Amino acid sequence: MLSSEELRSWYERLNLSPETRSVIDQVRSSEPARRVGGGRRNVHRVELAGIYEMEHDDSVEEFYDQPPSFRLDYVSAEGRHLGVRHTPDFFVIRQDTAGWEEWKTEEELVRLAEKSPHRYRLENGNHWRCPPGEEYAHLLGLYYRVRSSGEINWVFQRNMQFLEDYLRSDSFPIPPLARERVRAYVFAWPGVNLQALLEDSAGITAPDDIYSLIATGQLYVDLNAEPLAEPEKVKLFGCRHAALTCSPPPQERLSQNSCDPALQGSCASTPLTPNPAASDVIKKLLDASEEDLRVANQRSEIVRHHLKGDPPPAAEPTPPRTLRRWLLEYRAANRFWGTGYVGLLPRPRPGNCVPRLSENSVQLLNEVIETEYETKKQKNRYACWIWLQRACEQAGVRTPSYMTFCTAVRKRAGFEQTLKRKGHRAAYPQEPFYFELELKTPRHGDRPFEICHIDHTELDIELVCSHTRQNLGRPWYTILTDAFSRRLLAIYLTFDPPSYRCCMMVLRECVRRHGRFPQSLVVDGGKEFGSVYFDTLLARFECTKKTRPPAKARFGSVCERLFGTSNTRFIHNLAGNTQIMKNIRQVTKSVNPKRHAEWTLAELYEGLCQWAYEVYDTVSHPAHGQTPREAFAAGLAQSGIRPHRMIAYDEEFRLWTLPTTVRGQARVVPGKGVKINHVFYWAAALRDPEVERTLVPVRYDPYDAGVSYTFVRNRWVQCVSEHYSALRGRSERELMLATAELRRRTHHHAGQFTVTAKKLADFLASAEGDHVLKAQRTKDQEAKGIVTTIQAGLDELRCDTVVESEIPTRDSVAMTLAVEARAKTLSVDDLTTYEEY
Repeated sequence: MLSSEELRSWYERLNLSPETRSVIDQVRSSEPARRVGGGRRNVHRVELAGIYEMEHDDSVEEFYDQPPSFRLDYVSAEGRHLGVRHTPDFFVIRQDTAGWEEWKTEEELVRLAEKSPHRYRLENGNHWRCPPGEEYAHLLGLYYRVRSSGEINWVFQRNMQFLEDYLRSDSFPIPPLARERVRAYVFAWPGVNLQALLEDSAGITAPDDIYSLIATGQLYVDLNAEPLAEPEKVKLFGCRHAALTCSPPPQERLSQNSCDPALQGSCASTPLTPNPAASDVIKKLLDASEEDLRVANQRSEIVRHHLKGDPPPAAEPTPPRTLRRWLLEYRAANRFWGTGYVGLLPRPRPGNCVPRLSENSVQLLNEVIETEYETKKQKNRYACWIWLQRACEQAGVRTPSYMTFCTAVRKRAGFEQTLKRKGHRAAYPQEPFYFELELKTPRHGDRPFEICHIDHTELDIELVCSHTRQNLGRPWYTILTDAFSRRLLAIYLTFDPPSYRCCMMVLRECVRRHGRFPQSLVVDGGKEFGSVYFDTLLARFECTKKTRPPAKARFGSVCERLFGTSNTRFIHNLAGNTQIMKNIRQVTKSVNPKRHAEWTLAELYEGLCQWAYEVYDTVSHPAHGQTPREAFAAGLAQSGIRPHRMIAYDEEFRLWTLPTTVRGQARVVPGKGVKINHVFYWAAALRDPEVERTLVPVRYDPYDAGVSYTFVRNRWVQCVSEHYSALRGRSERELMLATAELRRRTHHHAGQFTVTAKKLADFLASAEGDHVLKAQRTKDQEAKGIVTTIQAGLDELRCDTVVESEIPTRDSVAMTLAVEARAKTLSVDDLTTYEEY
């Protein structure tokens, strides 16, 4: 980010006007500048590509997303003068200029140009412009540029995502001996294949060292043309100059020739020219039916025998006149198309092709289908045909029959018709499958942890309480899966509907098992994924959140398939499964799953973990032809373990997975402490006069309302509730239900009724409260067994994969020291409960 002195010098060098400087200052004060590294907001794919490009562009000093809006004046397609407020995607400060940039897909720009031709315009076939935006920027001496997806170098984007872990870290330790050996190897064999280097240096250095040298520029690779995820295509050089001056090896020069050198003379003397009739021949062969080809084969065999002077192969003789006609057609086709076989194909017999309906009748039929049938009214065919009959009588033309009308409707059936009648959600299953014909970044990533998915579903099984054996309903199943290897990284079970707590716990479990955090996380549009707590956790560990489009299940197919596999391969084989509930009218009392439920939440979680981590993980997956565990291990072996991205599962990380308040801070009230969710929490560290009446960061445990945490004097301090004995072990959801019940009983709105900690404690301790919250307390008690299992990992750091056990020693030592050096927290069990304030 430019300092004040650097910015002043930049202003003077470009000789910008005071008005322009004011606009730039307004943009810079709107939000912090973005440069290399840091968390990213949820952006579209094209905008994210723009961010990668600007982060690694040496001419870019700063860039700001979603800068302040300004007015665009232009003429609409109908000729009306319009004035709209426009917010560009980025404002970019470069070394020699500055301006706004709008990033959009090529398809979106084509649609916008048709809708607003005076706002977006394509020039020279490949350059998009926005004249009103350029006019506004020109008045300020700045630029306005429209960037399309057609400008993006997807190989470069792919390489930046591959190297991002190394680019974000400046402290990746490379042993000096390993660095010099690798560089010596590359200087000795300029243009060496990356795959060969990885194989030859297996006993010398780790892949992480090689990728780190590439990221820091100590080894040169053409990142714009060679994807690092395909090492067999990558050539390594000591520097860029060596890459420009190095000629291809002899064997590569030979492979670049179109033919063998010994045949070059003959090739040159007899140039091959394409046959223009070849496409017609192929079309005729493709249009021929199986029966046509069988007949042509028989005729071809008879003709060949006749031309050779051999007796005919057929048992029945061919009439001479017929044979002469076949020979005539064979020779004519041979002269015209270069192959006589085409002339032996049977001629089509279309019959009477004269239409029985006049052009006016056909036009009215199509108009009625478009204006009456293909509408949101969803009229039936008969009603629309009656409308057509009336229209034809008024026009004095023949009315098509009802069968003809139905046939015309069926011919138009498909995605477009369903979209017009029932909307995009109903039409989505009929939408044509999109084939990505151009090379872009792989949809599932190039390596493990690059792209991961989180989603929830309600499992098809009824559970019971472990103590009372009463039915508790169906649990919610949250998974975190790696898109590259299809491996289940972490799972979580709870009775509560999807919330930020599920997301926090499944990410906590992932770090406990693997010591890693995803680089990109794909989620749906659920409100739990828009939580401030969730976004804060992702920003802290530099994870990019990507939201998939709504009502488009194919974008979440990785998770949806795993949900189906979990149900069909495991859940549907357990007592109490709810498969029969799909046909609710067939359910009787004797087969009701609620009567046959016998699994508890803790038992199901243990069994599901065993299935996910040991059974599913070791069964061959059709996407790879190998097991998810093997694909995961092979991906890490090739792309590097990246030990500098490992995360210690310690108390500090657990605090990051705890939620905070909407503001993230709370004021320290003298003598009472901090107030979180209507409850005061106290610790001895809050008695400090310099801390009192100040705002301090706070976090709370969603599964234990008796304690919270405040950040005081550069460390997290555990605080205890003023009603610790009544609130200890109460979950956040239980407090929410209790608060709602109290407000409902007093018939007051939230703004007119204050819920205090004492009221909550009294209600929770009362018999009425016990009755109202009994179900939630039972579910929380079952869920605490799972939370305890995950929490136990604080005392036992372990990784359940094949490769994680091979983490370099220097990182293992660093992780161990980090765990041992974590701050000691106060044990709540050792505290004495005093009277209320």
